[in-house]
Amino acid sequence: MCSMLGVCIECRLMHNPPRYTRACYEGAMISRKFEYLIALAKERHFARAAAICRVSQPALSAAIQQLEIELGVEIVKHGRRFEGFTQQGEIVLEWAQKLAADCDRLHERLRERPDTFSGTLHVGALWSTVPLIKMFTLPFQKRFPNTNLKITGHDAFDIAQDLEKSSSMDVVVTYIDSASHQYSHSHVLYTEEYELLIRRGTRFSGQKSVSWDALKQLPLCLFSPDNPLFGAEESEMLNSALNKTPHVITNNIWLLMDHVRTGNWASVLPRPVRCMVAEDQELEAIPLPKSGTPPSIGIAVPRREPASPLAQAFFEIATSEDVLRRLRDVLYPIDLKTEDLKRSRKRKKLPQVGSKGSLAWGG
Repeated sequence: MCSMLGVCIECRLMHNPPRYTRACYEGAMISRKFEYLIALAKERHFARAAAICRVSQPALSAAIQQLEIELGVEIVKHGRRFEGFTQQGEIVLEWAQKLAADCDRLHERLRERPDTFSGTLHVGALWSTVPLIKMFTLPFQKRFPNTNLKITGHDAFDIAQDLEKSSSMDVVVTYIDSASHQYSHSHVLYTEEYELLIRRGTRFSGQKSVSWDALKQLPLCLFSPDNPLFGAEESEMLNSALNKTPHVITNNIWLLMDHVRTGNWASVLPRPVRCMVAEDQELEAIPLPKSGTPPSIGIAVPRREPASPLAQAFFEIATSEDVLRRLRDVLYPIDLKTEDLKRSRKRKKLPQVGSKGSLAWGG
């Protein structure tokens, strides 16, 4: 549903930075209540409606009760369970659905004119995801050339702290918790895995995977194992490897890459390093096995009122089929080649064993 429902569009688009009036915030609060109402009509269940809206059930129920007070009518038939809408509630629901549809159409019309979007969009990203951010910013800048971007790197704790406060970030790329109510929109991009980074032609070059134990056979140039880039299990395995092999520890990515490029050292980095070496003729990234259940990393729009149309536009572009396909091409090239091969085989009409004019397979 359009997040601009009930909010003053003029205040958003005609001023840079936007100037929101009290009416804007009141409209935004009403819009959320209408969203809850539409979700309840769809799910016919308070808990499921709350889950879709990413709020707690008590918060959803309280918002609908507040809407009843504001409109002076009973909207929902009161009982222990959802029993449907009153006659007045059906009228309110119909209006809410019309407003939502109109707002969606308005949103699409505005999106057709890139010149209506201006200002600065703040994207906060995990340090490990920084190499892939350009896959989102390039198509966004082409679509909205008058928009500025502020991109900052953080660890997961900093992003979580920012979200708990009045978030300064419009979009975040971070660990995604499906049960979180902090986001209005979220989409998982990949699971956190790691790669062995080496110079092409050196040991293990060309292999489809390398074990964590094999790291003990290589001189390593690494970020410190206690760096937030690594999970607890990865940190333990890296520390074990460092006790067995000569190494360089650094906090600088360029120094790390330069050392690996010599061929005398190898390194371990999160999977997005593939974005950095995808077209590199010297460096090669080889997958390391998953350790435990890897966490999900995705893109999300923090829940806030009024919502940001720029953030919504960035999210939609980043999660578009074309962008996600290109992202998978880089992060999972082997998996995609296997998938394409399977599709190719399915398209071929193989002869049936024993049929007339077909090949007889076997003895």
